[in-house]
Amino acid sequence: MQGISAALMSFFCAMTIALCITPFVGRWSSRKGICDYPSSRRVHLDCIPRAGGIALFISFVITYLIFLPLISDQGISFLLHREQIFFIIGACSIFCLGLWDDIKNLSPWIKFSGQICVGLLVWFGGINVQLLSVTLYHGIALPSWLSLIITVFWVVLLVNAINLIDGLDGLAAGICLFVSITLLSLCFISHKPLLIVGFSALAGSCLGFLRYNFNPASVFMGDSGSYLLGYLLAALTIQGAMKSQATVALLIPVIALGVPLLDTLLAPVRRFILGKKMFRPDQGHIHHILLRLGYSQRRVVMIIYGATIFCGMTALAFVFAKDQFASYVLVIPGVFLFLTVKKLGYLEYIAADKIWGWLRDLTDEAGLSNERRSFLNIQMQIMQSNTLDDLWVNVCIAVEKLDFDMAELFFQKDFFPGYEKKEMRWSRPEALSGLDFSQSCQFKLEMPLMAQSGTTYGILWLIKDVKRSDMSHYTLRRVEHLRRTIIGVLDKFEQGVW
Repeated sequence: MQGISAALMSFFCAMTIALCITPFVGRWSSRKGICDYPSSRRVHLDCIPRAGGIALFISFVITYLIFLPLISDQGISFLLHREQIFFIIGACSIFCLGLWDDIKNLSPWIKFSGQICVGLLVWFGGINVQLLSVTLYHGIALPSWLSLIITVFWVVLLVNAINLIDGLDGLAAGICLFVSITLLSLCFISHKPLLIVGFSALAGSCLGFLRYNFNPASVFMGDSGSYLLGYLLAALTIQGAMKSQATVALLIPVIALGVPLLDTLLAPVRRFILGKKMFRPDQGHIHHILLRLGYSQRRVVMIIYGATIFCGMTALAFVFAKDQFASYVLVIPGVFLFLTVKKLGYLEYIAADKIWGWLRDLTDEAGLSNERRSFLNIQMQIMQSNTLDDLWVNVCIAVEKLDFDMAELFFQKDFFPGYEKKEMRWSRPEALSGLDFSQSCQFKLEMPLMAQSGTTYGILWLIKDVKRSDMSHYTLRRVEHLRRTIIGVLDKFEQGVW
C-alpha cells in the first residue's frame, strides 16, 4: 500500500469510527455520571459528559492496528515488534490513567507519578530519543541516562501540554489535528511510511471527534482524551526522531506545538511567582486571558487555531530552509512568541525589576546581603547584654541603624525588682527640636514585648520622619527581628539566667 493511499484510508477510517461512536460514548458517560459540572474554573454552563476520550482511543487504536500491517513489509508480524507492543501498552496505560482521573478526580501527585511511569515504560520499550538534533543535519548521540531523562520529560511535557490547553470547546482536538497534519507532511517528506499511519489515524480521530466537541460541545474528551492525544504526539514524534538527524528532529514538533508548549512552560513560572501551588488549576492560561480580553469562545479557539497553523507552516519552512537560512526562519516564531507573551501580560511576571526584587529578597532571607549580616551582628550584641542598661544601649544602636528618629522602651511596673528606670528614651540629635508628633509624615510603631508564655514585659515605641528619609525595603522585617531578640533577652533576665 502506497503512503498517500494509506494516509487517506487510515484518516477516513479513524474519522468515521469517531463520528459513529462518539454519540454513544457521550450517552454512556451521562448515564454513569462521568460529567463535567459548571464551576468557577469552567466556562460552560451545562453538565457535559467528559469521557469522550474513549471514542478517540477506540478510533485510533482500531485504525492503527488495521493499517499498520498493510503498509509494513512484514505484515501483521510487525505489530509484535517490541516498540509497537510497548507503544500500544503505553497508549492503553495513559488512557486508563486519564479515565480513572475523570471518574475519581485523582490528586496531582498520583497523576504526575502515573505520567512518569508511562514515560519510563516507553523508554524501556525502545521508544527513546537517541540523537539530540539542534539543526536539520547534525545530531549528538545521547548516553542512555540522558536519553531516559529527555524521553520521560518529553512524554510528560506533551501529556500536560494538551491537558492544560483543553479548556475550551474543540481547542485541544483542533490543535492536535493541525499539528498531526503538519507532522504527517514531514513524514511524507522524510519517507517514513509507518508514522504516516499513526499521524493519519490521529488526525482522523480528532476531526471526527470535533464534530461533537466544537462549540457548543455536546461531549468533552476529558483527561482520558487529552492524556491520550499528548502521549500519541510524544511517542510518534520520538519514533520519528529515532536514529534520525534530519527532518523529523524533535525541534520540528517543538515549533509545531508552540502554543500548548508555551502555555505549559509559562504555567509553573506564573504560579511560582504569584505564590500559588504548582499543580493547582487556575485561570491564567492563554485561552482564559483571551476570554478576559473580551473575545468569545469561538473567536478564542479560532485565534489559537491560527497560531497553531502559523507554527506548523514555520516548521515546514524550517525543513525546507538551507542551513544558512534555517536560523532566520526561527526569527519569525521568536518575534511571534515575544509579541504573544507581551500581549497576554506575561512580561509583568518576568519584568527585570520584579526579578531583581525577588533575588534581593532571597539573598536577604538567606543572610547573604551585607545589610542583613550587619544587622545580624547587632542582634548578637543585644543577645550578649548582661544588664538592662546594656540591652538599651545595644537597642539604640539597632534603632539608629534602622534610621528611626526616636525610640522609647517602657517596662511594666515592678516587673524587674531593684531596677529603678521604668522608661528609656533615645532620639536622633538632629530630631530633638524638629520632630513634630502631630505631623502626618510621622511613622509611629508601637510593639508589645510579649513572650510566648503570654507575659508582657513592656512596650517598644518607634518613630520615624518619612519626610526626612524613606523607609527601607526591609525596615519592618528588621524591626520584628529586633522585637523578638529583645524578648529573648528579657526572658533570660526574668528567669535569672544572668
